[in-house]
Amino acid sequence: MENNENDNFVSLLADSTFKYMFKDYRDFFKKVIKSTTNVDISEYELYNNEINSGNIARDYRLDILLKKDNDFIIIEMNKNADKRTLLKARKYLYAKAQDGGLVEGEEFKKMRTILINFNNSKYKNDKETISVGYDLINEKYNDVIDEIKIYDIYLASLKNVRYNGSNEKETYLAMFRAESFEEMRDIANGNEEALKVVEELERLSENDEFRVLYDAEKMRRKEINSARLDGYDDGFENGIIKGKEEEKIEIAKNLIKKGVSFEIVSESTGLSIGELEELNK
Repeated sequence: MENNENDNFVSLLADSTFKYMFKDYRDFFKKVIKSTTNVDISEYELYNNEINSGNIARDYRLDILLKKDNDFIIIEMNKNADKRTLLKARKYLYAKAQDGGLVEGEEFKKMRTILINFNNSKYKNDKETISVGYDLINEKYNDVIDEIKIYDIYLASLKNVRYNGSNEKETYLAMFRAESFEEMRDIANGNEEALKVVEELERLSENDEFRVLYDAEKMRRKEINSARLDGYDDGFENGIIKGKEEEKIEIAKNLIKKGVSFEIVSESTGLSIGELEELNK
């Protein structure tokens, strides 16, 4: 029995995919973000961070956090973008913005914090809009505070896009909402950069280490979405957080069994090297 291509497909909207692809295909993401928001991520590094939400499980993890000196960029991949999801992303932004400017014993260091949301939805005020930027601004005097910036990228407005030689930005963004490698290749329509990304994703889909993380993320999203469809409120999401520590431990155990180094497992799961050594015993 042949495997359905969709069984092995990995989406660019998954934060686990972004983290892996960012290491080898930074130029692709740099082009996408620069052309859409005018933000240059060239000198930013992927930064491991977990914001303590106050919940005992402490598992409100950012999708992507990039750091350069004292500046941060938060990137959220919102496959199901609703008001609660976007509000939670802004909470991450505010928490990070207050986190790094003032260091005890040192002079104040100005920092900039940027939130970029990839939303698989349309902008409510204009269904054709691709991106919207927000500043903190005093309307009377048009005075802008530039330490905080928010960009929303709306992917659902890019339906039926195919590369035509002059729509590179739209082509790359449309690939984020593709649901199969075949659809990705159709969108790429011969664009070499886009086809390289598809090839890398196909290779990544066969990586056992990555599949463990990707499938776990996919299952978490299904659980949350199913609960919301059944009428549960955010209490369900808070409830399943309590089980995520156990889930991370199981993922770590599987990766260790496959011979993955403690450093990579720690980076992938957020568990410390000491915790992994204890698990390995």
